[in-house]
Amino acid sequence: MALGAALVAATPATAGAADEPPVGASLLDTAKRILSTALPGEPLEVVTTTRTSGAPTITTTVASSRSRALDLIVAGLKKPSTIGVDVAHEVSIDVSNDPLRPRQWALTRFGAETAWRTSTGRGVVVAVIDTGVRALHGDLRKHVVAGRDFVAPGTLPSDENGHGTHVAGIITAVVNNNLGVASLAPGSRVMPLRVLDRNGVGSSADVAKAIVWAVDHGAKVINLSLSSTRSDAAGRAAVAYAISKNVVVVAAAGNDGCGLLGSPTTYPAAYDGVLGVGAITSSGAVASFSNCGSWVDVTAPGSAIVSTMTAVPAPGLGCTANYCTLSGTSMAAPYAAAAAALKISTLGSSARQLSVRSLIQSTADDIGSAGYDTRSGHGVINPRRMLAR
Repeated sequence: MALGAALVAATPATAGAADEPPVGASLLDTAKRILSTALPGEPLEVVTTTRTSGAPTITTTVASSRSRALDLIVAGLKKPSTIGVDVAHEVSIDVSNDPLRPRQWALTRFGAETAWRTSTGRGVVVAVIDTGVRALHGDLRKHVVAGRDFVAPGTLPSDENGHGTHVAGIITAVVNNNLGVASLAPGSRVMPLRVLDRNGVGSSADVAKAIVWAVDHGAKVINLSLSSTRSDAAGRAAVAYAISKNVVVVAAAGNDGCGLLGSPTTYPAAYDGVLGVGAITSSGAVASFSNCGSWVDVTAPGSAIVSTMTAVPAPGLGCTANYCTLSGTSMAAPYAAAAAALKISTLGSSARQLSVRSLIQSTADDIGSAGYDTRSGHGVINPRRMLAR
């Protein structure tokens, strides 16, 4: 069966003298909890805020060691007038220095720079099962782990089309490097698994094999920006295997639009346990090309998305070298995959694919008809709200 690409600041813990400490916790325990919010390498600047008849008084003291900082925090907590004690943390302007960042409306909607204060997706590998990835692109360098080429076995999974490189950039493009674009999960890494050829077409058997390979080689999220109107036992079994191994599987919902008779059922998005992703435009409306159906679980930005590109893009993409603007549910799916990476990174070994998938759905911004609907699913993903849960 042939498949095609589906185109078209975290606040530190604070405690006041009048706060009720956790049951059984001592003043020292509370102080240690506050100190634990200090990031390695940051100055230990203890901030004590005290109550006055007017504006609060904010006093800062730089500690020479963690033990000295702990003493200062305890002393601050003992004062009856203390409102709270913190360890100062870094703040910065809410925009990266990547030149194309102003054109990335999706990241602006998500408040990506704010989300990064909680998580960048560090340590999470996202498998991009697609046309391959241009690993040496300046905005992807060192963000691509070893993968596999199922189209030409034995060769590197390089990208002769451009679609996979575009998807990869949405997930993990390097940020604040004064180059090109930013991404939603810049701390994550992508695993390129090439199943689509230079024309963006491939075999469902290769897709199934790639899913299994990704699971067995450490991927925690799998992105499938491809689709077919036919289901198959291999694909269904591969997805079930991924889910059984606690891997989040995300797939594009398809680009046939939603006519009077709806949309053709799209796989792998329609397989049980897959997070199917439709697309919205910058206006917040569901894109006209986005499929509708029970397999649409959420929506994400998928119209006029600028991202990384190969040096010689396939003519059908209409792209120039290095960066390109594309539209499709293929662009929406990787935003959901990146959101999953953000959450998994915060949860570590306790992450469960079902809970992550459910959280992405339950924290989405409801649009269209109230509650779930087959056009927008549970709504537009909201990474910041998801991370706050």
